Amino acid sequence: MRMNFTTGRQVPLEVGVGALSRLPELCQAHGASSALIVTDAGIAATGLVDRLASLLDEELTVTRFIAPAGEPTLATVDAGAEAARQLDSPLVIGLGGGTALDIAKLVAALATSPGTMADYLLARRPWWGRLPAVMIPTTSGTGSEVTRTSVVADDQGRKQWAWGDELLPEAVLLDPELTRTLPAPLTAATGLDAFVHALEATSGQGRHVIIEASALQAMRLIGQALPRAVADPGDLAARQQMQVAACLAGQSIDNGGTGLGHNIGHALGSLYHLPHGVAVTLGVEATLAWTIEGREAVFAPAAAALASDGVTRDLPARFSTLADAARFNEALAPFADLEMDAEALAANMQAEENAPMADNAARRPGADDWHTLAEATVSRFERRRAALDTAREETA
Repeated sequence: MRMNFTTGRQVPLEVGVGALSRLPELCQAHGASSALIVTDAGIAATGLVDRLASLLDEELTVTRFIAPAGEPTLATVDAGAEAARQLDSPLVIGLGGGTALDIAKLVAALATSPGTMADYLLARRPWWGRLPAVMIPTTSGTGSEVTRTSVVADDQGRKQWAWGDELLPEAVLLDPELTRTLPAPLTAATGLDAFVHALEATSGQGRHVIIEASALQAMRLIGQALPRAVADPGDLAARQQMQVAACLAGQSIDNGGTGLGHNIGHALGSLYHLPHGVAVTLGVEATLAWTIEGREAVFAPAAAALASDGVTRDLPARFSTLADAARFNEALAPFADLEMDAEALAANMQAEENAPMADNAARRPGADDWHTLAEATVSRFERRRAALDTAREETA
């Protein structure tokens, strides 16, 4: 564990039922004359964008930027930044899950910077600045609202990275009421994503005591709250716990990075467009026992955080038990016909954009490990998909 380290800026949070009502005050505090609401079509269809606009209409000129369905693309960010440039003293409001928030953060930075989004991938150029921004997550998973990193697909569909302090917003609103309509499979997948963030940050090469403090608490909260949030959408206490946990886990990866599960998850996203939470859960479940081998002491705090009587060797099984309690298999239903190729997966895991995650992992893969880990991931996916099919047959 590192003895010398630095941490990023911590974003102010407004947390609790009704936190959304603080939005007009935040906009005024940052001198905005207009607001650009960045969201996606799914959120727009719920009426939540209308609700947001109604809070601001009397004070600000409100413009809506509705991103196309699917992963954020370079073209989407370029279009959003151009929309922001047309406004008078705008503030960018990100509303939605990780995709919408990543787009909003990039729009806020690109709107004040020359060129196109492609120029800033993998930190090829520094940002020139940013517009003020407020992030409002409607899921409890990515922690994007508090990180200096965003993910965007390039013109070949590959998941790429952009980062910088300019991607941090002025404030975050965590209102658990905004997550209560999230379907159970999405609640499960996003919640497990948050757990993976915490696990990888507190066990990775960049870990230190500040990361450990937030990451271990995130794991405790998720272990307690995720099954409750899946079982009862109206349990606002559990949903607030999940929002806080996702935020803590986001702060953890912002300071410590991710690991092998995210390496595999991003490769699965690039190849098969699996949702991020689904992909990283499969990646961790398939490889955690391998990662722990020889590094048991590193993972001991995580094992104790998930279960008070936990020991390191039981951590992979405990993680699978948490996934089962959250009914994770239901999140695989849209991918019943997907066929994975271990060879292609192993190659993509070694791509340039995915290398930093593997390099930060507690155990770094060697040349002979990539295919074995890819095969384990494909096998885990097939086993969970088969279990889902069996459960459906039994209830038919």
